[in-house]
Formats: sequence, C-alpha cells, structure tokens
Amino acid sequence: MREWLQDIPEQIVTDRLLIRPHREGDGRALHDAIIDSLDDLRRWPAAMGWSLDDQSAQGSEEFCRACSEAFARRADFPLLITLRGSGTIVGSSGLHRPDWSVPKLEIGWWGRSTYAKKGLMTEAVAAILEFAFVHLRARRVFALPDDQNGASWRICERIGMNYEGLMEHERADPDGTLRNTRLYAMVR
Repeated sequence: MREWLQDIPEQIVTDRLLIRPHREGDGRALHDAIIDSLDDLRRWPAAMGWSLDDQSAQGSEEFCRACSEAFARRADFPLLITLRGSGTIVGSSGLHRPDWSVPKLEIGWWGRSTYAKKGLMTEAVAAILEFAFVHLRARRVFALPDDQNGASWRICERIGMNYEGLMEHERADPDGTLRNTRLYAMVR
C-alpha cells in the first residue's frame, strides 16, 4: 500500500453533510435508508443488482462491517452520506476499483428517496470527487450512470464531469434486457 494512504481523512464535511466510512453498528440505519429507497433502487437492476436481494438489518450490518474493513485496508473507499447534526443516512457512495498506476477510481452513489431533489447528492458527489483528487491523488475519476437514469447523470453534469460517451449494451438487467451506460469523467 502506498504510505500516503495511511493518513487520509476519515470524514468529509460539507455545509450540510458528514460523509464517512461505514462503521460497526450502522447496519440498522443503513437498512432503514435502503428500505425507504428500495422501489427507486430497483428501477436500475443492472446497476443496483444488490437491491433485488432480500434486505435485512443483519445483512446491512454485515455489509457495513465489510465496508469498514475494506476502507481500513484501503482496498476500496465506500462511504455513507449523513446529515450533519442528526447523522441521518441520506445516501451511500464510494470510490471503487482503484487503479494506482494512473491513479484512477470509479465513483458511484445512490440517494435516499425521501431526501431527493434537495441537492444533497450533488453536494456529496462534488465533495467526494475533491477528496479523490486531493487525498487519494487521483488523476481521473469516472462515473457510469445508466443512460435512462437522468437524475444520476445530471449530477455528473452539474458538478462539471465531462461526458465521454455512450456505451451501448454495456450492462444487462437480470431478465437479459440490455442497458446503455453513460461514461462521465473528471481529470486533473
């Protein structure tokens, strides 16, 4: 592991949000956020296939513990998006599949349905991108939203990511329906 990864910040603070790694004990609150958003998440089975599985508080707790361990090892950078003050989970994100030879990472996210259309995910994604460039020394961060998921790809455009193209039939839903994926990236 690169030595400088030892000292990365354990949280990102914005005007309204505290973005941090998952911790032991977050499972119940994450489960509540998932259940609150399940219908919306299941609209994108090729991108959010995990949402089709049975959801349980225990499963969410196991996921949180695995995420915490991955973050600690610097193998992956999963993050919870919470409201400052209350700690309410309003989404989940992360910087995934690091390729340190560039270095580059993929960013992904989902937002809690009851907190949609308040600009919280735009605020979070912008802050996580900055974290990637400053603290992880990324040269490229990319996102792969579904072509029909306008809410996600509009976030990319609002925060200044460049649209690099449409990848036709890049993913498939569980029923075999082929999906197109947009590619957005930011480089520094």
